[in-house]
Amino acid sequence: MSGVGYLSRGLLLSAASYLAFGLASEVKAQSSTLPPVTVDAPKQRPNARTAPTRRATQSAARRAPVQSQPAVNPAIAAAARPTTGTTHVIGTPPAPYAGGQVASGARLGLLGNKSIFDTPFTVTSYTSQLIRDQQAQTIADVVANNPSVRQLQSSFTGQQNYFIRGFLFNAREVGFDGLYGIVPIYRPALEGIERVEVLNGPSALLYGFSPSGNVGGVINMIPKRATDYPITRIAAQYMSNSNVGTAFDVGRRYGEANEFGVRANGLYRNGGTPVDNQNLETGFGSVGLDYRGDRFRASLDVGYQNDMIKAPSGSFTVAPGFAIPRAPDLSRGIAQPWERSYSESRYALARAEYDVLPNWTLFAAVGGSNQKNGGFGTTGRIVNAAGDITQTASTSQVGGAVQEQWTGEVGVRGKVQIGPVQHAISVVGTSYNSNQEFGGFVNGPVFVSNLYNPTYYPRPTFSGTAASRQHLFADSAAVTDTLSVLDERLQLLVGARYQSLRTDTFGPTGVFTSSEAGVRTSPLGALIVKPVKPLSLYVSYAEGFGFTATTPNNALNNPDRVLPPGLSKQIETGAKLDLGTIGMSLAFFEITRPNAFLDANLIFGFNGEQRNRGIDYNVFGEVAPGARILGGFTLLDGVLTKTANGAFDGKKAPGVPDVSINIGGEYDWWFAPGFTTSARVIYTSKQYYDQANLQWIPEWTRLDLGARYSWVYEKILWNARFNVENVTDLNYWASTGQGSLQQGMPRTFRLTLSADLTPPPPPVTPVLYRK
Repeated sequence: MSGVGYLSRGLLLSAASYLAFGLASEVKAQSSTLPPVTVDAPKQRPNARTAPTRRATQSAARRAPVQSQPAVNPAIAAAARPTTGTTHVIGTPPAPYAGGQVASGARLGLLGNKSIFDTPFTVTSYTSQLIRDQQAQTIADVVANNPSVRQLQSSFTGQQNYFIRGFLFNAREVGFDGLYGIVPIYRPALEGIERVEVLNGPSALLYGFSPSGNVGGVINMIPKRATDYPITRIAAQYMSNSNVGTAFDVGRRYGEANEFGVRANGLYRNGGTPVDNQNLETGFGSVGLDYRGDRFRASLDVGYQNDMIKAPSGSFTVAPGFAIPRAPDLSRGIAQPWERSYSESRYALARAEYDVLPNWTLFAAVGGSNQKNGGFGTTGRIVNAAGDITQTASTSQVGGAVQEQWTGEVGVRGKVQIGPVQHAISVVGTSYNSNQEFGGFVNGPVFVSNLYNPTYYPRPTFSGTAASRQHLFADSAAVTDTLSVLDERLQLLVGARYQSLRTDTFGPTGVFTSSEAGVRTSPLGALIVKPVKPLSLYVSYAEGFGFTATTPNNALNNPDRVLPPGLSKQIETGAKLDLGTIGMSLAFFEITRPNAFLDANLIFGFNGEQRNRGIDYNVFGEVAPGARILGGFTLLDGVLTKTANGAFDGKKAPGVPDVSINIGGEYDWWFAPGFTTSARVIYTSKQYYDQANLQWIPEWTRLDLGARYSWVYEKILWNARFNVENVTDLNYWASTGQGSLQQGMPRTFRLTLSADLTPPPPPVTPVLYRK
């Protein structure tokens, strides 16, 4: 173990002891008699920029009986306010922005919660209101609103990976409350999630090591917390063709000052999908506990999820020498009916904070997960322009695979004024390790089929092999300082993170076979200038460091291999504009990193470097009373450089479209209070499949529509939501990234009926400009 690892673990134990002392002091302080203080709820001024279904919500609030609020200590009551700009993160997340679809702030790793207009990066935080209104079941459904994100796999596969700014983002890299290694690594459910945050660009300094070394960005999930108003919500769900389910969401706060909170979520879905022969079953449960006191705050999250998908939609490799055939009927099942993919996950995360001084907070967190997955299937390969395919029966998890992950952090976050300069300082140490055991890799018989007229075969017999193992260790320490003057109109962010990485692989007999390691200090620098109040200009430089990629399942000739650690770099400059009801951001960026690709011989490895230059534009908010907009566009110029013997230098990077557009809107109809319609258009331009740019897929445009209606009956708030994805039933290839050809989203119907059994809270006034 590295010296940084011993230091991180020692600091974690020390912080735990100190935080425990803080809890004891907090409890003792709470036991003392406090003078009663009456806190009046803030008056809600009429405002069109309220959350969707706001008219029905206001009506419900008027009809509901007024509940008396307990007398509270003002210091404790402050913990219920949004944590944007504070030195702590436990408590109420940043408030929604106008329109309610995105938040006014987001978690930026060790920097804590910050306003999106005070960050020198492109970041979007999608709210639970958007998740419910769009009936999102997975992260893929949420990031369909983001033009810089594209799916690598179909929505109906066992695992969902993504591209952010043209670089692979592996599903195992999704963060949970700011830490990796917690959330289920295949299809994490959203029922227990308050926010889904997307940060574009390298993030090694802000979040530390990611298990697969992503460089395009970060996806972080913020768990739900009990609100000051009780929540009792149940829902019935339907997805075509016969997938039905039910979910619940219950939250309560207890104590004289509402200091103790409990939030429980559960879900069960089962049935067919829009794809023939396919069945998807999901079970999920989570509990989030929190305590918010005067100086001490703590939270605990535990959860369980299992997924089973029959005949999952797979990816295809393509033999060289011919044009890629047109996409097949997306509702037709090409996978063999006996194919299976299953996963089971258990996780827990504990976090605590203690204010050692005003504006100085000591924090620590520790958590882990146990993930099991397995199954058997086929690896498809298109062999000619007529759509003939071979399907190699295989499994990389005979008997199942198990991965155990542990992660933790300890640090301090504070503010200090030195002369005219205010410093916001963060210091953190992190540690992550995982132990993954594979069930062995077995190839079976090869079947012959066709994209447009599949042939189904009996299930073959797979023989087991001895398991192989992989251990991964990552320790780091980081420090940042944000210097600001002139009422924070001029900010300079500087910092660095030292990382020590190592992965060891052991063969089926337990004999050590290989090791990859690396040490690197990754810097970060950024400057933010606000020439006028609503406008922020910025420039930033960031580096990422980590294991750049793990061989995908269709790399039949070198499976289960981790490529060496590599360095990525990003420079970004841009502007953000807050008009109160509408927010916009424009960013110009360049990212470079080692190029990993699956070649024609089905060997996955490095070949030169990939350089992506681009422009991101995002817009969100309420353009008029009851009319909301969300989306933008991304322009990318992804090219290959420094390839072997210059063979592919200057060629377009596979899987990187020149243009990506996601734009959606909602409208609350004045003649029918509570009735809202929505529409979204997703466009992706031509993508190349191979490094020589001889094979490609055409552009595609998808249309999604939706409608919802809310009403109050017998003091219960009802919501009926109906969404259709791919309304025109377009058949298209969605992605060609990393040498894998992926199918698009078939036409899919979603219907949800939910009931809020407790009186709904008054609408939240959205946050306008924050310094």
